[in-house]
Amino acid sequence: MNLQEWNERYRTREEIDREPASLLVQAACDLTPRCALDLACGAGRNAFWLADRGWNVTAIDGAPEAIRIVGELDPRIDARVLDLESGATLPFEDESFDLVAILFYLHRPLFAEAKRVVRRGGVVVAAARMSGTYAIAAGEMRAAFEDFDVLQEREGEIAEIIARKRHFIHSNTL
Repeated sequence: MNLQEWNERYRTREEIDREPASLLVQAACDLTPRCALDLACGAGRNAFWLADRGWNVTAIDGAPEAIRIVGELDPRIDARVLDLESGATLPFEDESFDLVAILFYLHRPLFAEAKRVVRRGGVVVAAARMSGTYAIAAGEMRAAFEDFDVLQEREGEIAEIIARKRHFIHSNTL
């Protein structure tokens, strides 16, 4: 769907799904709530869950209608409209977030941006479908995070990963 179709979908939605992705719950439940970034947040189900647990949440989506919903339902969330496929870098400094979520949205350049904006010791939680128009290939998620410590990964209908940015960057040069 294009952004206009997503906007219409959010505009005509009667109920908002508030159930967070189970992968996010699993990844965040043992973390100290700090700063989180929810990329392609949709109507905010994951952002709401994080904010309810004390996280300082920034939620990004390209659909203005989705961001309107997030902002109206939870003013604690820094909800921003941003076209994630514009090719631009995310408007955040390096290592700004303790947790970055990219759940059920596949735009491959976001993996590099998530890795850039997550702090050392922070985690990236990502999930993408492995079939359909916007499908990720087997092994592709792990390859995208080969320089992180993979805490969990699973592939089936969905590819999922929880990856922690290493505290130290190893160098082969002296």
